[in-house]
Amino acid sequence: RERECMEPTLLRAAKTGDVQQLLQLIEAHQSDGREMKRILLGTTPEKNTALHIAAKLGHVDFAMSIAHAEASLLVQQNSRGDSPLHWAARAGHDSIVSIFLSFPIDIKVELLELRNRWQNTALHEAVLNDCVGVVEKLTAEHPALASLVNNAGASPLYLAADRNSPHMVEMLLGCGGASHAGPNGQTALHAAVLRSHVITKMILKKSPNALQEVDSTGSTPLHYAASNGDVTMVERLLNQDPSVASLKDNDGLSALHVAASMGHLDLIKLLIKHNSESIELVDRGGRNLLHVAIEKKRVNVVKFALSMSELFDLVNEQDYEGNTPLHTAIINRNWKIVHILLGDKRVKTDIMNNKYLTPLDLATLNTEQGVALRMHKIMVELVGLGSRFSPGRLDKVVTKLPSDGEEDASRFRALANSLAIVAVLITTVTFAAAFTLPGGYSGRGMAVLGRRWAFRVFLTSDAAAMVSSIVAAYALIHTGSQDHDVRLHSLGVATKLIWVALGGMVVAFATGAYVSVESESLWLGVLICLVACSAPLLVWLTTYWPVAETVGATLNILRNGKIHGAAVAISQTFERASCW
Repeated sequence: RERECMEPTLLRAAKTGDVQQLLQLIEAHQSDGREMKRILLGTTPEKNTALHIAAKLGHVDFAMSIAHAEASLLVQQNSRGDSPLHWAARAGHDSIVSIFLSFPIDIKVELLELRNRWQNTALHEAVLNDCVGVVEKLTAEHPALASLVNNAGASPLYLAADRNSPHMVEMLLGCGGASHAGPNGQTALHAAVLRSHVITKMILKKSPNALQEVDSTGSTPLHYAASNGDVTMVERLLNQDPSVASLKDNDGLSALHVAASMGHLDLIKLLIKHNSESIELVDRGGRNLLHVAIEKKRVNVVKFALSMSELFDLVNEQDYEGNTPLHTAIINRNWKIVHILLGDKRVKTDIMNNKYLTPLDLATLNTEQGVALRMHKIMVELVGLGSRFSPGRLDKVVTKLPSDGEEDASRFRALANSLAIVAVLITTVTFAAAFTLPGGYSGRGMAVLGRRWAFRVFLTSDAAAMVSSIVAAYALIHTGSQDHDVRLHSLGVATKLIWVALGGMVVAFATGAYVSVESESLWLGVLICLVACSAPLLVWLTTYWPVAETVGATLNILRNGKIHGAAVAISQTFERASCW
């Protein structure tokens, strides 16, 4: 049966803590015990009783009076499953908690073990809200509460460690049979290594074997500490048990792999110092720490490995797919790391993986339109260092490139859309400029500066820019064709015309500004022309200089006679990849 709505008088008394009003209400219905019980058990729409409200607000005398008047209020739960004890514990009102704990044992045990919708006991709530005094009272009264976990699988001890509260952890560890469980198979030590050295020390002293416990991913507390980069914490754990450095998670990753993936050099050195055998550990894919570091783009780890004699054997080590760290760097397009590896003569550049592909083969296969220039540089370096393709005809290398597909079509559309916007903007600007002439018009409607040579250049370049942009916009219509060659041709024509239009705009701006200020300040007009005409130089510096550098490197290899056939194949590959 649904509980009755709370009387307004009782609600006001609960909110204000008015004991006299409560006693008057009880006295008024003392002759009718059933009616009095109905009134005292009344609830708000969320099923909160007057005792819930008093417990939350800390009205000690009111809570004591109404609880003694109707003891069943102690175990009443609201719509969220909270009892008055949950609310008192959450608010940290230890005086009210003491009142509740003074009731007979049968009611008290039921009250202490009540769980809300999230399966939290009052002890969970007290820990979550850092209410140390309440935790102390609850653990002293019913130590078994420390063994209960909530819906998330979290015990009070885990929550206390996660809240970084040594005092609460100490009290909970003192409870016999306290659970260390946390979410996703974690333990309190997993949380502690990320939060506090003091708590970690306390847990290890009480439960040394906790260091070997793993979560649902197979990760030990050492994995967590290694990911966090805390050298002191990792050293504490290794001093407790150096063998944990050899433990792997479900993916086969050791703490050394984790440290490498995060780029923590100090941890790598420490782990090797305590357990040098961990250097040999590989994950489920046969990848060593260097493979993992390269995937995460940890340049500092790669440099460190090349400088350490103990780690150098890893540089040419193959994983279960036959890929060396150099293969991995090229597959993941880590250009900087590739350059670092190629800068060390001890790195072998001609090892084939299980698919019979050398690093140079992979570089060729990865030369797509979006990365053609960078990958071409890598290929040039590989050839210069003596790398080679796997045995086969060099004329077949070019055909390994991906064919035009939906991805290429989407790239065409994106570029065409961008160019169309530029073309329309140029058309708009140049059209407006033709009727907003520098110097204005004379009384007869003729241009005032019409006889100046600079003005004539202004009009001519403006007209050329407008016509070029209009034709470019029309050409871009054909980039929607299903025919790849038509798309490519239209895009090429439009690109060239837009360059012409941009050049015309630059000249129009320079001459227009010049003719406007030349009569008053010749030097300013010349300066404006020079600044405007620097645009082509800036374009060359940002666009064509890297290309010239790459082509120059290729020509040097050809001049030096280094693997002529491979270099030619690379040049052809680059030409096809960057054709548009």
